[in-house]
Amino acid sequence: MKNKIISIVLFFIALSLFAQENQDELKGLKFTGLPLISFSTDDGFGYGVRIYGTYYEEGYAPFKYQSYGQFYRTTKGFEYHEFSLDSLKFLGTPFRVRMNVGIERYLNAQYYGYSNYQDLPRQKKIKAGELPINENIQSTPTLYKINEYLTLNANYLNNNNLLDPNNYNKSEKELKESQDKYFNYDSIKPFFTITTEDFIGDTNFKWFAGVRLQRYRIQSYKGDVDKGQTYPNIETLIDHEKPVGYDATEKPRYVNTIRLAFAYDSRPRIRELNPNDGIFADIHYEGAGKSTGSNYTFNRYTLTYRQYIEILSGIFKPMNQELVFAYRIQTQKTDGDVPFFEAGRIYTMRESALGLGGNNGIRGYPANQFVDRVMGVFNTELRLTAFRVKALGGIDFVLLGYYDVGRVAPSYKEFAMKDFHRAMGGGIRFVWQRNTIINISYGRSEYESNGNFSFNHMF
Repeated sequence: MKNKIISIVLFFIALSLFAQENQDELKGLKFTGLPLISFSTDDGFGYGVRIYGTYYEEGYAPFKYQSYGQFYRTTKGFEYHEFSLDSLKFLGTPFRVRMNVGIERYLNAQYYGYSNYQDLPRQKKIKAGELPINENIQSTPTLYKINEYLTLNANYLNNNNLLDPNNYNKSEKELKESQDKYFNYDSIKPFFTITTEDFIGDTNFKWFAGVRLQRYRIQSYKGDVDKGQTYPNIETLIDHEKPVGYDATEKPRYVNTIRLAFAYDSRPRIRELNPNDGIFADIHYEGAGKSTGSNYTFNRYTLTYRQYIEILSGIFKPMNQELVFAYRIQTQKTDGDVPFFEAGRIYTMRESALGLGGNNGIRGYPANQFVDRVMGVFNTELRLTAFRVKALGGIDFVLLGYYDVGRVAPSYKEFAMKDFHRAMGGGIRFVWQRNTIINISYGRSEYESNGNFSFNHMF
């Protein structure tokens, strides 16, 4: 793996030699190559590469088209390989078209059920084998843990026979190895998406339409013996609850959707990916059913409001710096028979998230930690462009601080303005050649933490 990482970094440096000297003078086709080096508690150590090709032309903002190819995988089995194309005026039409094709695999996808009230300390004990669950619950109380391989139970008090197997409960090692996948499953998803959009006349209003094609294969860990372990996994939570979508463990299932949205976007066109002013709000609908070739029927409605405000410009501009306060308010409602592996997905015109957790929700919890039919989140960020350099085509160094709060509920009627989950954190972002943004951040909540290496602002 070390040689792979070194090769990726050297490749990245070589590509950087082609970079332009000044962001404000970008013209023609420019390449940027980025090593994908990351770490997170959910996914482990990640490595890969993403290569951008961006074509700049006068009269097109922020670019005429941009494409990238990506190879990425982690030591805990997450993979995301993708090719993407974003064309501002596709084939001479007035329409902006985005296409993405790839494959996503979550070897340790997470399912905690549907609720705003999650007992996180209990979940940690279950995964660590400290709290037996389901078939691991012993009928005879534990008397003494001799070591990680042997645990005496209360039967020993009756005969004092260390050779009698009935005097032993399941060992600490067996409990840990058989329960560490209790909240996990394996998800494999090839996908293809295409969207188009355009502004309405000379206004800031725009429409959006698209299609998402996905083929899911879900695998339970029940009965599997993980590499380097001895004991098989017990029945997992998806095996125990058998939620909608469990049939995808038997054969591949399709989740094909149509997408429609209406938006107001007053962000500066040239700074669409790194705005310092304006509002971007959208109402997004996604529907699946027999008519779309889907095995499940559901509707998903998402409302998102984002605003960007440059503050204290009189202080920072003379120093060639910039301070932006950005916030996002988001709510989503899902109805119908949504499968459990799609229930936490939050989609807008630009963003996606896995429940209220992970890198795009409440940035201090694992992905899919809080999921239900109604989800709401409020994100705030302070972005300070501390300094700029002209090397490698121009890089802005942006210091970041953030605070997130949100909750979920079965319905809006049960969405009380209390029992919110919170997280805060910070980091640094690099804005390279104006349209390539690299994010490195870390956040903490009351019980968990979340590290993040990704691309673009979260919103």
